[in-house]
Amino acid sequence: RQEYRRCLEREFRQGRAGPCSDPSFGERLGQRLRREPAVLGALQDDAPVLLARGLQDRPDPGPALLGLAGAFRLLELAAVNLYLFPWRKEFGTVQTFSGAYVHSLRPALPEDDLVRSFGRLGYERRGRHCLAVTRPLPEPELVAAACGFFACRLECEILAEVVRRLQPRRLRAEDLLEARRLAGDVEACVEMLQQLGTRHKVAADCGDSVDLYQETPASPEDAGGEDTAPSAPWRDLGSLRGAQDVPRRSWDHRRDSKRGQEPVPSVGNPNPDTSSSLLFLEQELGGAGGPLSALAAGSRSPQVPGEPQNSPTSPHQEAPELPCYQLHSCLRRGALPSYCCTTCQQLHAGTCAAAQACRTHHHGQELRNERQQRLWLQRTEVDMLLADGS
Repeated sequence: RQEYRRCLEREFRQGRAGPCSDPSFGERLGQRLRREPAVLGALQDDAPVLLARGLQDRPDPGPALLGLAGAFRLLELAAVNLYLFPWRKEFGTVQTFSGAYVHSLRPALPEDDLVRSFGRLGYERRGRHCLAVTRPLPEPELVAAACGFFACRLECEILAEVVRRLQPRRLRAEDLLEARRLAGDVEACVEMLQQLGTRHKVAADCGDSVDLYQETPASPEDAGGEDTAPSAPWRDLGSLRGAQDVPRRSWDHRRDSKRGQEPVPSVGNPNPDTSSSLLFLEQELGGAGGPLSALAAGSRSPQVPGEPQNSPTSPHQEAPELPCYQLHSCLRRGALPSYCCTTCQQLHAGTCAAAQACRTHHHGQELRNERQQRLWLQRTEVDMLLADGS
């Protein structure tokens, strides 16, 4: 950030005022981002969320990334203008019906994210079509915001490079972002996506694209207007994990084998009412079971605890017990969790300090949508009730 500030002031003395255009600084920061994607979140904490929402429901991430890069450049310009020209009143107001806002910002990011991004610069809503600076920010905060938007712009260019290198294959935005997060550097990200594409092609050639275990309704009305397909990063779980790797005991039978209760029938003799719903919940909840997570962990099959590695599971073999999860004290009753620590086996709220420590030192997953949050909450409440009952 200090170097970014020096670049702005140096360009200003040379008669240039606007987003950072120093090629050497951009190259250095770009190389750092290519090796360490986490630097982006350090420069702007909500950057991964902005990228995910900007690419959501985009069939081709390539053009969307170009639009996002342009939007981040405009946001950087707004921050730089407030930093370099705090006395100019015209920079204190943004009209949301202006051409740049309507044609460059709004198509790239949801309105709520735009308002929140301008809020980082001190803007607040004034009427239906205006954002105005109501509290001028200190210079360090404006420089930090401008540098964060600049890093977002560079990240868009890096992701666009990944998309170009994999052409003519069309990537899903969810796979692209997940691979970037898991792989680390750009070369590993490209390799991971190439492997995923090869597995998709093999599955399609073998006729595995039809989901045997999940019944797809003929129309949204058949499902009560609710989308029953699993979220994108886990959509291809069945093509990358064998059926023997899917847990075959429901939560309420986890500790009851000594009471004479029967486990859920194995996949070799499935009951359509239990095996399909269990697989659906495993797909919805299991971030570690996603295709990209499997690639990041290597090509080996997932190992069942207590079982020799790569040993086949007999259809009549007892299924392993599922872990028992608990609600951390940061969650009030009925509140939705935003993070699941699979090491501590606890659910956390987004602002929990313990969750921040878990993100650094433990394994876990972010619960990014309400449906996944509610499924995890229901599962954990069942676990806690069973633990109390036993």
